Amino acid sequence: MPNKIPSPLRNAVAALILLSSTFPAWCDDLSEARSRATNGEHAEAIRLYDRHLQTGRPSASVYFEIGECAIKSANPTAAALNFRRALILDPRFEAARKALAEANLALGIPPDPVGWKATIASKLPLDALLITGVVLFWLGLFFAVLCFRVRARLLASVFLILSGGTLIVLAWLCDPRVEFRRQSYVVSPTGCGVFNAPVDNSEKLTKLAPGSVVTVISERGRWIYGQLPGGARGWFLNEGLESVIPRT
Repeated sequence: MPNKIPSPLRNAVAALILLSSTFPAWCDDLSEARSRATNGEHAEAIRLYDRHLQTGRPSASVYFEIGECAIKSANPTAAALNFRRALILDPRFEAARKALAEANLALGIPPDPVGWKATIASKLPLDALLITGVVLFWLGLFFAVLCFRVRARLLASVFLILSGGTLIVLAWLCDPRVEFRRQSYVVSPTGCGVFNAPVDNSEKLTKLAPGSVVTVISERGRWIYGQLPGGARGWFLNEGLESVIPRT
């Protein structure tokens, strides 16, 4: 009997079957991780959280919970990294901000400088800001096309376009996922040496403590050239570093 089901429909059904088969496992990892964390099995909970993040969508709450498990496992370095990741996904997550400050204090890391971008991100919902900007921008274009012969309406259209464009740019500039995309975090318990040149026998300039954050400028094999927390620059090996925003 010939197959009368259209190919696109067969593909959609196959995708739904695959999703239905993976969704329970995805949920089970998260619920099991939370159960283990409640029972004090923090190392196993972190393993399950990590497995959940490999298949599920990352969320600020999951990173925050990993950070809490790391704190209870006496690992403030891993805790600070995950609290930082929670804040990147949700800059208004005050519990994560407080927990990050406490973890950095335990590591002897100075608090992050608070600039205007961080202030705006912590006060305003960036997604709503971006959506509002897009709506205003397209409304302005729409009215500009319809009312280009009416001066007053044309001025209103220009105002909408400029307002929408400003909100879009502001949301983009203040988004931590954009601002911190080049940052790496020192996870090595022995810290990270900073050198004058990308060679093994180069002069050692300083050493970064665990929990320090550097901004990557360029890469050359195993070596990274970047900006240190104080603004100085130097070379360091990529071993013992982890991207603040996980690489997919």
